[in-house]
Formats: sequence, structure tokens, C-alpha cells
Amino acid sequence: MMPYETLRGLGKPRWTMHRSVSPDYSRVIDFMKLLEAKYEYNFEKAKTQIYEGLMEAGAILKEGKWYYGEKPITINFLIRPEDERKDVGDYVSDQLERLGFTVNRLYKPSRDAFLLWGAFAPTKRGEWHIYTAGWANTAIVAYSDDDPWFFYSPDNAPLFEEYTGPPLLREAIDKLNGAQYGSMEERNELVRRINELALADGVHIWLYDAVQAFPMSSNLGPLAYDLYGGIWSLWSFRTIRYGTGPGGEIKLGNRAMFIEGFNGIGGFSWLYDVFAPYLVADVGVWPHPHTGRYIPVRANFEVNTAGPDGKFSVPEDALKYDVETKSWQTVGTGVKATSKVTVDFVLGKFHHGQAMTKADLLYTIAEIYQIVTPGTELYDPIAASPSRTLFVNNLRGFKILSDDKVEFYLDYWHVDESFIAYQAIGPSFTDTPWELLAIMNKVVASKESAWSIDMADILGVEMLDLTKGPTLELLKAAYDELSAENYVPPELAGIVTPEEARARWDALGNWYASKQHFWVSNGPYMFGKADTTALQMTFEAFREYPYRADHWDDLLTVKSPEVKVTMAPVEVVPGLPATFEVTTTVAEQPYDRVAIKYLVRDPKGALITKGVGTRKAEGKFSIILSGNETANFATGAYTIDVIGVGEESALPSFTSATFTVIPALAYFERLLKGTSAELNTKINELTATLASANAKVTALETTVSGLQSMLTTAIAVAVVSLIVAIVAIVMALKK
Repeated sequence: MMPYETLRGLGKPRWTMHRSVSPDYSRVIDFMKLLEAKYEYNFEKAKTQIYEGLMEAGAILKEGKWYYGEKPITINFLIRPEDERKDVGDYVSDQLERLGFTVNRLYKPSRDAFLLWGAFAPTKRGEWHIYTAGWANTAIVAYSDDDPWFFYSPDNAPLFEEYTGPPLLREAIDKLNGAQYGSMEERNELVRRINELALADGVHIWLYDAVQAFPMSSNLGPLAYDLYGGIWSLWSFRTIRYGTGPGGEIKLGNRAMFIEGFNGIGGFSWLYDVFAPYLVADVGVWPHPHTGRYIPVRANFEVNTAGPDGKFSVPEDALKYDVETKSWQTVGTGVKATSKVTVDFVLGKFHHGQAMTKADLLYTIAEIYQIVTPGTELYDPIAASPSRTLFVNNLRGFKILSDDKVEFYLDYWHVDESFIAYQAIGPSFTDTPWELLAIMNKVVASKESAWSIDMADILGVEMLDLTKGPTLELLKAAYDELSAENYVPPELAGIVTPEEARARWDALGNWYASKQHFWVSNGPYMFGKADTTALQMTFEAFREYPYRADHWDDLLTVKSPEVKVTMAPVEVVPGLPATFEVTTTVAEQPYDRVAIKYLVRDPKGALITKGVGTRKAEGKFSIILSGNETANFATGAYTIDVIGVGEESALPSFTSATFTVIPALAYFERLLKGTSAELNTKINELTATLASANAKVTALETTVSGLQSMLTTAIAVAVVSLIVAIVAIVMALKK
């Protein structure tokens, strides 16, 4: 009841790591429903299992409280007080206290809480045990390959470093994250296995999906919003404008800011900070806000694949990076790959006026290798994200055909080609000029700062921040040193001329002198300044951005189908077919580009059959439960859940209908009674008709009898008249 009481209806129950409206959930929804039934709330069941586990561990229950040795078992519960999570935390604390635990409720607002659960040392010291965590998706993705890795891998963050899950779970996670499967069904089976093992392990207890509301001024025009992220989306602030058109100033309210340092390598993991990079830094590809498939932003792509099982040769002159020598080598002979991604980049300028070149691309690729390779000066296990790690593990070589065209050769296959493209483009597209990376690297390599807040905590230094704080002085010192020597990284030797290097260093120096920060990127907005006292950030339009304000207007309309059950039987008889009629519409117009699935649940909520709908006409589908399917239905109230997934919107549409299964004997008895009653009615009607006919016949007989009498009399009169006439004639003749 939590989503309905605590959230006042603005939430839906959730059991798994996948949102109940996610594409991955809808693909295996029948299995998810089984898991939900298995893990539904049951306090007494939980109590039994917890008591058994504690007693096996040697704990003792005294006067309703659990003790281990002489000390009460105390749980440090980190609770966020600024939103509904306070109520959630208090509710869960109450349940734990009912079970006999001593609960230390630690009410900490966002930043204070993050510095506990998001940092290494406090987690290590056990300063917290449970946290009212909240996770937000800022982009819908058609395939959530790295979500299990994020939540259940000890490779991710200090939050999970102390966690060691079941080996089978880790194996399945790595297979899904690395796309180690040969078909969609194999992938679906991995999703099923991961969710089953994760729930059995129970390190994360999923409670609900919150329904977010975003108040906006009526003066604003339409904007593109993501079906997961709403306006926490990269697309929203690239399409936002006043109803009168482009131009003007927009003020955005934000909940919390400046939790982490602003750098694109290990920063921006905090939800309320993502507005900044989404405005300032550009990307090569990004998920479509409605389908979750990757589409070009600054990188058009073509994918050729021999996968899942085939291979082809990588050109001998393709390049690879050598971490030890910090140089580029050719791959040589005999190297094989599964897929090739040919990319045409839309380059343009950086904010400091310098043109993007292949040197920036090369240095970005080298940077990725340095970050994810243990033992390098720049290695950071937190910054070594799944996308960066997979890029390094799967890249077999690349060829730079020109400043804006590159071929990537990957030993990687996916059921969706846009995800193959992302593996090449996502990490490699550069949003940072090489000279800025160089000074960032110098500061991090010296251990004076760190990419991530976690590594900063371990080293006892500040997290790197390009916009504010003490690391600006470190960056300025690094800039002064490298600029003075007109530094060119070894990876770019022979690629960047001294004149080009000088122009870059001068541009970066002028930028810092003007802006008093080092965040130079290539997105539609430039970072203005950060005021940590007023909790404000300002951004300025980048007038040399390659796209116009209306470039993404085709994303403004969401084509998410509405599904309705328009006809459903009230009763269903075992052994007899049952038909349901379904309509699908978009903007109240019939819509065909949708797949219809259905699930039938019995009175206990158990799934008993499933299938797909059949298209009958435009926007019309039918679902037929055959006699064989209904034959085993027991009596009671049933529910049929209908799910529609459109081709132009990955967000599933749900509806349902109910029906009652009645015993076949009762049905036939009722049918017999109905038939008997109908026959009796017909007989009575026929009897009445016959009686009426008889009455009419009797009346007719009477009429005929009367006519006969009249006829007899008439004949008699006629005969008499004839006789009289004859007599008269005879008498006349006698005269």
C-alpha cells in the first residue's frame, strides 16, 4: 500500500530493478508477474526467516529485542528527510523494530547523506547499514544492459564494494552487460535469471516507481520530454523555448546542486547536477526519448555486423592504443572483429573558438584506456564505467579516414544495431579539447585531485572541479606549466603542430581569463558561472553551435498508443472459447504500429496463460482464448492484462478486463433451463395461437351455418316465388 498511502497515489509498486513500464520488463512480463507474486509483502514470512537466520548466527532474543553477545543488534538507518523518503524510512524502521532490532534513525539531507553512502571510508566503517536510496533514469533505453552491473556488481562504487553476490548472478550480469548471447530469447532468459537471483539475494529492496510532476510556466512552448526522465532529459533543454519562439531567458528551479565536482570523467552521477552537462557537453549518440534506441546527435553511423557468430578481418593498418608507451600501433595481421561501425562526425567548434579535430578524438580514445586500465596514473575504478570498459575490451582497432570520419572495429554484437553503434561512439566522441584533458590529467596523475568523489575520499583530496573550488588553482598551475612549454601529449606527436598547439593553449588561457573557470566543451550552451552561496548556475547560448533551435522538433510529439478492451465476455465456460476485442489509438485515431500481448491471471493472481493479439482491422485486434486454454480454468474471478508496445514509443500501455469463470455444468443447466423456458414460451405461444385459430374456426363455422340458413330460406323463397310466377303465367295463358 506504500505507493498509495505514502505517495498519495503518485507511485506504482515495484519489485525488480526494472521499472514496470520498461521495455525489458514488458518483454518478460509473464515471468515478472510470477516474481511479484512470490515476493509480495508478507510480514510473518519475513519474521520467520529473519528469526531463523539470527538464531543460527548465535543471536539471542530478550524481551523482544535481539542481542549479539551483550550488545543489541543496532541498524544505522540513513534516511532522507526532505521528501517522501522520510515516511518510507520511518515505515521500514517501524517494521524492523517490530522484529526486535534497535534502529538508529539518521536523518540526513541530500548532500550529507551522499557524503556517507557515496564515499568509501564511511561505508567501510559501517556508519550506515540501510539507506532510503532513490535512483532516476534520465533517458529511456530499449535494453537496460548495464543496470544489473550498476546495482549488483562490486566493481561499481563503494556503496557496493562490500557486497559479494552469488557467482551465478555475477556470471549472468557480465553476460548481459557484454552482450554475450546469440538471440533475443537468450537475452530475455538472462534478464529472467538476473532478476530471479537478485531478488533471492535481496541486497536491494525495491519499493515503488514514483510518478513525477514538473510544473512549468504557461508561457513556455512544447518541449521534448523523455518517457523515463521527463524533463530531466538531455532533449528537454535542447528544445525548450517560449511559445513566441527562440530567444529570451529561462529560469529553472532545482532541488539540490553542487554535490560533486564538475568534471566529465568521474562527475555528474548526482541527479540534480546532470542539467549542467546536458546543456554544456555534446554527445555523439543518445537514446531517442520515446523508443530508447540510439540516434545520431553529432555522429551519423552505419553498422555492418557478422554477428552473433561470424567474424571478419580487421585491416592491418587499423590503429590500437598502447598504454605502456602512450603511442598508437597498427593491429597487424590476423585480428578479427564481429562488427564495424562507420561514423561521420558533425564536428564544429569548441566553446573557446577552436575547431574540433581528429587530435581531440585520438586523445579522448587514449584517455579512455588510461582511465580503465589498472596501474595507470589516471586509473579510477568508478570512472571506469561499463561503456568505457566495454569500449576498451571490445575495440579491435579503428581507422581515421578523415577529421570527421572513422571506422571502428568491435568484437561485439547486440540484438539492436543502434547499441552496437553506441559501443563505438558513446565513449569516443569528444566533448573536451585535448589541451584541457592534458591539464586535468596532470592534476589527477599527481594525486592532488581525483576524477570521482570515491577516489578523492580514498586519497584525502578534493574531487576535480572545472568550475569552482580549490581545484581551480591546481588546474591553473598545470595550465601555466604546460602552456609555457607549448606541451603536446605523446599520443599527438606528429599530429598536432607547434603552431596548432600554441593556438590551443592561448585559446584556453583566454577562456579562463574571461570566464574564471576551465569548463570548455561543445554543446548548445556555455557554462557561465557557479554561485555556491546563492546555489545558482548560469548558462549562455553558444551561437556557433552547428544546429538550429528547431533541429529536434520532430521529437516533440509522443506516439504512445492507448489500448482499450472494448468487448469482453462477462462469463467464460471451461472448454469453450472466449473472445476479447481491443482497440489501439494515438491522438484518438486508429494506430497499427503496435504489438499486443496478453496475460491471464486466476483468482489468486497466478499467471495461467499468455499470448499475442491478432490484428483484425486498422487499430483493432482480437484475443481468442481457445477451448483448450479455458478447459482447465477453475471457477472464480479472472483478470486479463493487455499490453501494447508501439514501434514509435517503447513505453508499454497497460489495460485490463475481468471475467468470471463458471462451472460447465452450471452453464449447461442454465442453458437447458433457458432452452426449456424458451421452449415452454414457444409452446404457450403456439397453444395461444392454436386457441385463437380454433376460435376463429368456430366463428367461421357459425358464420357459415348462418349463411347456410339464409341460403336455404332464400332458396325456399325463390322456389315459392318461382311457383307463384309459374302459376301467374299459367293463369294468364288460360285467359
